[in-house]
Amino acid sequence: MKKKTGILVVAFLVFYSMIHLGWYLPDLYNGKFSLVDERSYDVRLASLVVDVILSFLFVWSTYYTLYIFYPVRKYLLLAVTLIATFIACFIISYIGSRWFSEDHVRLSQFFRGQILYSAFYVVFAMVFYFVQYAQFKELRERELAVQNRDSSLAFLRSQINPHFLFNNLNNIYSLVYHQSDQSLAAISGLSELLRYMLYDTSETISLEKDVYYLEKYIELEQLRFEKPCKLNFNYTSTSLVQLPPFLLIPFIENAFKHGAIAYDHAWLDVSICTTPDRGMIFSCTNDIGVKNKDHVGGIGIENVRKRLELLYPGNHRLDIEDEDNTFKVELKLGAYENR
Repeated sequence: MKKKTGILVVAFLVFYSMIHLGWYLPDLYNGKFSLVDERSYDVRLASLVVDVILSFLFVWSTYYTLYIFYPVRKYLLLAVTLIATFIACFIISYIGSRWFSEDHVRLSQFFRGQILYSAFYVVFAMVFYFVQYAQFKELRERELAVQNRDSSLAFLRSQINPHFLFNNLNNIYSLVYHQSDQSLAAISGLSELLRYMLYDTSETISLEKDVYYLEKYIELEQLRFEKPCKLNFNYTSTSLVQLPPFLLIPFIENAFKHGAIAYDHAWLDVSICTTPDRGMIFSCTNDIGVKNKDHVGGIGIENVRKRLELLYPGNHRLDIEDEDNTFKVELKLGAYENR
């Protein structure tokens, strides 16, 4: 936390003016106040300057002591130092006040007249410090939350890449092993997706671009089979939508991993549409073969759940249904906000 000396000085001058004006208000109200001062202008000005400086001494010493000892939680040393600095400042104020007083003011008399003011200055310094410290803590907690969020998202995104790469390398290995004519096309398609995954480090991408890579991924998966399987893929857009990359691919990947691939009917139905408020509705429904039944989710969908909680807190809805031989995912997103 940085010391805010300039702001402290300005705030003190305002407080000093208010507290002295408040002292004279009763006399002003009763008509007893008089501005007559027999001292010369230079003496009065010097007296005022010295009084402001000595009063600020209480504020600065208290503020600086709190600044040094409070964050490190040395409370006993803090208390002892505050008391010692208060006594020292009070003695200095007494000595300074005698320079501009024609009468020799006794310490007891000075104590009765100035102890309340001195206490006010100390309290003011404490309030100023703790307000600043509270603001500093709140700002630091926000920064830590952002850092933790970014670290979590980076980790979750790094999980996608090896998982995605492992599955597709297995597919390509199978094509190469069986000397399929689709091997080169599969390698080319995978390289394009990897280029997207490695070099597109944007926090968000357009939905249109993400849909393009979804289609590329489906084409890559189709190369596993002798002939393309039947599926439906519908995309309609009425507004420009931004979303984090790799948010939808795990659902398609999960469908190809656990789905009952069919050639005589559409075993997979994917629908993506936008909403007028720059939101999105994603739906993915696929048949599941008995032998392909698995726990709902897996690393891919569980990864998406965590990312959604970080990226769209309270602004998304993910419904997953696993009934009979059908697996359905429906994801509704509000407009993405960079938090």
